[in-house]
Amino acid sequence: MPDSCLNLNPENKSAMASSASVGLIVPPSNPTLETEIVSLIDGQPQIHIARLPYCSTSDLAARNELYLESYLDAARSFGTLPLQGIMIGCTGSNYRLGPREDQRRCEAASAELGVPLLTASLAVLETIQTLGFTRIQLELPYPDWLIKLAVDYWQAAGFEVVAQHSLLDLMGADNAYTIGTQALERYLLELQVPADTAVLLSGTGMPTFSAMAELIQTYPAPLISSNLCIAQWLLRCCQNSRGTDLQRQLGAKLERFSAIPAGAVVDNLFNPFGSIS
Repeated sequence: MPDSCLNLNPENKSAMASSASVGLIVPPSNPTLETEIVSLIDGQPQIHIARLPYCSTSDLAARNELYLESYLDAARSFGTLPLQGIMIGCTGSNYRLGPREDQRRCEAASAELGVPLLTASLAVLETIQTLGFTRIQLELPYPDWLIKLAVDYWQAAGFEVVAQHSLLDLMGADNAYTIGTQALERYLLELQVPADTAVLLSGTGMPTFSAMAELIQTYPAPLISSNLCIAQWLLRCCQNSRGTDLQRQLGAKLERFSAIPAGAVVDNLFNPFGSIS
């Protein structure tokens, strides 16, 4: 994947409005994303929320298609709010596009709106590239057909996907929203992760931060959440913005993990980061 995939980073914009506010577009029934983002952003920037349209069908593919078609209208619904960035809080909807088309659509929307707009999938891509990870293991709250599209997306982005699992099957959950944090923590403790591999917990409706805060102190692999990537991008949108202690510590720990030489032996007692307090 070419470096141009990162050119929507707001740090590269020559001019940004002075007020610190961002837009977050959320799937209609997602109960998790807003809460987790607020837990990482300490009131600055101010977050304005828009929701994608409700679709009554149980067909996930149809819902994903409706969401894709509604991104731009949802972004327009912010009107003349002085936003420094707009985040589309979806990952699964974008996987059928592939990273290049995902980026092209975001660039076109950004040009029309005059505001940087990014999808959660591209925020994850930017984070993984910045950290320098090349091998990922997918732990996703999706059915198998969507897992396959996710594998295709990340492989097209240049990553080696060493394993992929549907958390719905393994944890007996109906959807991302019903995955419990304690159950996720237990699952991750039993998970086998190959060396030099980052674990991607993608799915903006899946609660991840409680498990990450508990496990990252001693976990022998880096844990990357789509919601963490969203929060980091939103923070970079605004000058003089700061995250919470949790955001800073989770981010710092990922950066330190990325500095571990490839092939280094890391066991369950190794903690390159210090503790979360």
